[in-house]
Amino acid sequence: MAVLPDDHGAVRGGAPEGPLVTVLMSVYNAGEYLRPSLLSIINQTHRNLDIVIIDDGSTDGCFGSVQDLLADERVRVIHQENATKPVAFNRALDNIRGEFYAIQDADDISHPMRIEKQARALLRKPHLAAVFCGNELVINGRFMAPVFAPKNEDVCRVEINAFRMPAHDPTGMFRTSMVGHMRYEPSLKVCETFDYILRVGELHPMIVLGECLYAYRILPNSLTRRAPIWRQQFATEAFKRACDRRGLRFEQISEDTSDANKLSRNSLLDNNIAAHFMTSVLDLRRSNRRLLAVKTGWQCACLHPADLHYYKALVYALMPPRAASRLRRAFPTIPLEAKK
Repeated sequence: MAVLPDDHGAVRGGAPEGPLVTVLMSVYNAGEYLRPSLLSIINQTHRNLDIVIIDDGSTDGCFGSVQDLLADERVRVIHQENATKPVAFNRALDNIRGEFYAIQDADDISHPMRIEKQARALLRKPHLAAVFCGNELVINGRFMAPVFAPKNEDVCRVEINAFRMPAHDPTGMFRTSMVGHMRYEPSLKVCETFDYILRVGELHPMIVLGECLYAYRILPNSLTRRAPIWRQQFATEAFKRACDRRGLRFEQISEDTSDANKLSRNSLLDNNIAAHFMTSVLDLRRSNRRLLAVKTGWQCACLHPADLHYYKALVYALMPPRAASRLRRAFPTIPLEAKK
């Protein structure tokens, strides 16, 4: 195995231990974020990795910044013409070598022990098909709003039955022997992971670890953030596919009753990030980190100071925890299931 320095000069190396884990990364014009994202995987405490990168026709020269990292013999790069993210992921799935496989978005950050802790959970419970974890957000270079409540198999089943992902999609690690044959739906240019995780959860048990091990970067120039109606069309198609699999009658959500149409324009443009902040505040309050909960609520309000929806997290942070939880259950705000 190659021994490479990290960006702080530390040398990482040593013999691989534990199960082989394939990490799948689809890259399309990831720019300056590709290097820290790839470094966060290369520098994992779990060393026995097989890192498969699909270059989905990048044109911004982002691979020029990681040439030294590609010398790590655990890294494989497959170049292709731009064919959309689900197609890229399917090609990566065709090249899996590991007992488990994990997802890493090309602009996000995995915490150092993410792979180790998720692989350990899959080893301890051989009947699980997937293990997810909590995540925080990265906005303008600042890490904020961690969510970390654990979810057992029963809770995850309830989420799947309600057409919801139990956790943020790129935090997943999957058991190859159980779901390695499944593929992403190429017709879903976004929401492909929503559809994929619903299909996995309909067939197999999964859990969410009660730790924040992943940082999800919010990019202001994302295509789905600029085109919420276009994004919602794919979300509706993924929902329809789930109804068909479950033998349920699909009825088009009317414009007057759609959750999307009850949100402010800002919430539509950012996939309702405020809902993530609300969840983070409740998690922090339950763990007795009240000051951080208030700070998190304030950070949400600062995103759009003129939009009252973004003050809800701050209200949750300031009111008694039980009252906040009851209010959230009475008036749930579900983030739109779509990728950036």
